[in-house]
Amino acid sequence: MNDETFRIRLILLLHDGAVKNMKQSRGLVSWLAELTGAEVLEAKVPVLTGAARNRANNAVSKLPEGNRRDARDWLALADGDLLVRQVGQWFAERNIHEGTREVLVVSSGETPAPYNLALGYMWRCSCATVSAPSNIGTEPFDFAIVPEYEFPKRKPNVLVTMGAPNSINEESVKREAKRVLSEFPPRSDKRWGIIIGGDDAYFSISKDWIKKNIGHILRIAESEGSDVYIATSANTSPDALKMLEALINSSEAARTCFIASECLYDPLPALFGLSDEVFCTEDLTDSVTEAITAGKRPIILRSEHRKGIHGTLQNITAALVEHGAVSKNILWGIPKNDMVYDHFARHGYVIDFREWLYERLEGSAESDKNDVEFNESKRAAQWIIDNWN
Repeated sequence: MNDETFRIRLILLLHDGAVKNMKQSRGLVSWLAELTGAEVLEAKVPVLTGAARNRANNAVSKLPEGNRRDARDWLALADGDLLVRQVGQWFAERNIHEGTREVLVVSSGETPAPYNLALGYMWRCSCATVSAPSNIGTEPFDFAIVPEYEFPKRKPNVLVTMGAPNSINEESVKREAKRVLSEFPPRSDKRWGIIIGGDDAYFSISKDWIKKNIGHILRIAESEGSDVYIATSANTSPDALKMLEALINSSEAARTCFIASECLYDPLPALFGLSDEVFCTEDLTDSVTEAITAGKRPIILRSEHRKGIHGTLQNITAALVEHGAVSKNILWGIPKNDMVYDHFARHGYVIDFREWLYERLEGSAESDKNDVEFNESKRAAQWIIDNWN
């Protein structure tokens, strides 16, 4: 038996440019690098379209049970030759050979997953996925970090997390808060942050919703002498933005608003760092998880729910799950979102806006600071290190 202990020397991060996935994988990788001293290299995988994408997707089923030859064939089919040459050059420069046990390939999301696995086969190194890619699953990976709301199977190679990993860290939160406060100096020692989502298949943020809900928060802030910093998302509609602008122009509390389409950097770390209270619309589960990671107890603002056949089917599915007729892993849409927030709430990580108002009326409002560290990226990194050998 070989008792030699290997360390993680190099981390290869694969991505397709999707911001959400990059935040998740970079969060994990940054902690791995900090805890191990490993070098990090990033490479973008090909983003295929049309017939090329269909061919690659049809052939990907061979990878989980495949071998080095299958990996080469799939990479050639999926326009991966340039990626192979780039990675091969990086490895050669660092004297890394096939079969090394000091390299970890990491990716998040469905598109990079087969490239991750294929490169792992070619160089016989370890592979980690953040989330469960539906095209491959978690079984072929050495490490899989999967949020519980994806209902992963409990297996030795799977770490179930309460929320998705993210790239929020104390240093960036403090740095970005300092930058925003210097650009938009506060007028009060009380500061609130509001993160507004938008329209998708399940939720809607209309101009009437903005007028009622954001207007309500601004009025409370004015009465308490709090400054308010606001950020919108890419899905916030033009009508909602127009109403928001009108509210901001007429409010003494509003300090600034970061419009997603106009902002050159991510303002959320700054809002987490400068705010005593953080409000977030319910459609933004990743932003809520980031706020919790930053040590906040986000206040959930319930959005408008889309009606129609989708809403009816979601409710029927939720009712069947509640009565035990079907497994909870078929939950989808708003009921699935509610399950995430219910779990967070049971641990005291979030609070609903109405409950927050009740706390204040009763004089029992608690600090929004979490005493227990919540950092799924750090926990996942430590889990990989603990199980590396």
